[in-house]
Parts: sequence; structure tokens; C-alpha cells
Amino acid sequence: MVVRAWRALIEMVGIGRERSRARYQLAAMTERELLDCGMTRSEIEYELRRPRRRG
Repeated sequence: MVVRAWRALIEMVGIGRERSRARYQLAAMTERELLDCGMTRSEIEYELRRPRRRG
């Protein structure tokens, strides 16, 4: 049980780091680059705030 809790904590930290990296990368993009990807800043923020789905 303790191992499961630690794994969940490590996974949550990893997810937070991934989202942080994505925010920095997306923040560095121009509006044109975002449009080329088919995204807007508000859509990106919404997607990054959504809870992660478990497979």
C-alpha cells in the first residue's frame, strides 16, 4: 500500500513537470505558430488544466 502511494505521488510530480515544460514551450510560440498548430492560447490553457485521464 505504501509503495502504491509513493508511485502515485511520483506520477503526479511527473505530470506536473510535463505540464510545466509544455507551458514554457507553448508560451514561447508566436500566435502564428499556434494557429499553424490549430490552437489558440485559451485552448492550450484549458487542455493543460484538465485532469489526466487514466488509460
